[in-house]
Amino acid sequence: MTIPLWLKNSTLEGSLSLTLFDGEGNPIFTHSGKWLHPLLAAQTFIAANSLNGGELLLHDRIAGRAAAALTILMGIKRVKVDLLSSLAADLYNDYGVAYHYETLVERIACQTERLITDQMSLSEIATFIEGRVASAPSF
Repeated sequence: MTIPLWLKNSTLEGSLSLTLFDGEGNPIFTHSGKWLHPLLAAQTFIAANSLNGGELLLHDRIAGRAAAALTILMGIKRVKVDLLSSLAADLYNDYGVAYHYETLVERIACQTERLITDQMSLSEIATFIEGRVASAPSF
């Protein structure tokens, strides 16, 4: 599976941090939140609309290992990321996700990236993220 040229050339406008596209390249979901909240909202959107993640394409502003794990668990197979960690790239490679990035870094500056270990499975990463969301203060 390859990344279409239109996705490689796409940009996230303004404060958007994530856009989810259908197979024809039409944006079907956007989010402007921080941390992993856009991906968690996309996950809810996919489930609520009974969408097949394998038919969708994702443009995310920043992706570390946690974001990659969530993307893989949603079944998404084609991703563009503006700032990608090599740890996320390793997960994408392991699970057959085609990806394109603007900038590759060893790690993103995020505590979650440091706390996830190489020994954790995708489901353990998801459970870890759910725990962090549940323990976060609400505003």
